[in-house]
Amino acid sequence: KPVYTDTDPETLSLAALEKYYSAKTHAVIMQHTLGIIGNKVERITKFTDRHHLILLEDSAHCLGRLASDSKGRPVADISIHSFGVEKILKDTKFGGAIYVNPQLRDKNPQLYHHLTKLLLDLPQPPRSLDLRARTYRFHNGILQRIPGRFYQSARNLSIKSHLLEPSVYPYEQAGEQANAFAPNKFVLDTILKYLPSLPSNYNRRRKNVALYHKVLANCPDFKIVTNVNEPLLAFPIIFPTAKEASTAYDMLSSSGFFIRRWYSPLLYPGPTNNRIYYYNPKMAPTAESIHARILCLPTDLSTAELKHLAKILLPVENPVQKIVKPVQK
Repeated sequence: KPVYTDTDPETLSLAALEKYYSAKTHAVIMQHTLGIIGNKVERITKFTDRHHLILLEDSAHCLGRLASDSKGRPVADISIHSFGVEKILKDTKFGGAIYVNPQLRDKNPQLYHHLTKLLLDLPQPPRSLDLRARTYRFHNGILQRIPGRFYQSARNLSIKSHLLEPSVYPYEQAGEQANAFAPNKFVLDTILKYLPSLPSNYNRRRKNVALYHKVLANCPDFKIVTNVNEPLLAFPIIFPTAKEASTAYDMLSSSGFFIRRWYSPLLYPGPTNNRIYYYNPKMAPTAESIHARILCLPTDLSTAELKHLAKILLPVENPVQKIVKPVQK
């Protein structure tokens, strides 16, 4: 049964852990939202060590990057990484990696051996799933060319007809769990093809994060969420109101940029009922307040593209900016 903490507005991760702790607590999931590891690690690991809890690390947004201690050692017992669509390596599309910390063998040997056995015994996917993985780009490309008013119906039909393999199935939004499979040769070959590009990918994102900090600093219309200089999946900014965030989103999207909304809805992509996942909005007032006001800017752009995006956000005549009437003398 999940218990949700509220959100730290600077790291977009766990806050006020002691408030949510009980004798029933077994594990903590430390999410690196948008790849923000930041300065939260020591605070969270002190909490998990004090209460003898399992620490799971959600590194889906920062493939290959693990939170570490002052000696550079991974702190999580289990670290989960993603090669999925809309993650760091966009062309890999499918698959994941799970790092099981060898120190878990001493901390909880029964869990270590049970977990590693389950992972190593995962079956290969059926041929139908293999085919959907191979033809994902083709079917997704067809759907993208369908007029907007027909898009969702066509996509739903493609899923029901077992033509498209979506990132999240509708039954998962209703609380059911998907089957896990080992990656097959096609998925592994695709990952190995693009994995060597990871260092240059991160180098570009790190430079763009630094450039965003420089060109967007002190803007009166929004604030930069985090001060980290890490190679983020996307760069978050926060507006005073959801309406202003939506205006900026429409403006940037219509200019051809892929802009992410930060977990809107909060349990993205949205359960059929929040109670299925034991979530109540009262649990997370900070997250409820900020989620519709945050935009996540792409970090995989060229320098010219990023500067063009900044010009759209920052000109004097920008409709997002507050209109200041001249003082009447």
